[in-house]
Amino acid sequence: MSDAISVFNAGPAKLPNEVLTQISSELFNFENTGMSVLEISHRSPEFSALVKETGCLLREILEIPDNYKVLWLQGGASGMFSAIPLNLISGKDDVVDYIVSGTWSKGAAKEAEKYANVNYVVPVPAEFTG
Repeated sequence: MSDAISVFNAGPAKLPNEVLTQISSELFNFENTGMSVLEISHRSPEFSALVKETGCLLREILEIPDNYKVLWLQGGASGMFSAIPLNLISGKDDVVDYIVSGTWSKGAAKEAEKYANVNYVVPVPAEFTG
């Protein structure tokens, strides 16, 4: 029986052992900088090269055309709470429909209220059951 754990959730994913081995070997000395990638400046040539290489690999794997930009943005899933209405509405007077079925959709609808008139398609439950 193996001690390995399988992860099937939507959050952080399990990494292959080869990746973990490479990360651990570079954690204290990324690209011979004497620092980890977590410590070096985001403006350093080493980090810039990492971002460029990662973008090229992402383009290759996902077949992203040259006329599209790859953007590196912080925010995670909740960052989409603003991004979606801001990209789909034309102004504050627009009406958008939301169905609140849990904590995440409640947060998304609340954020959308900053940018448009939110129509709650069904009444928002007082509490959620999982």
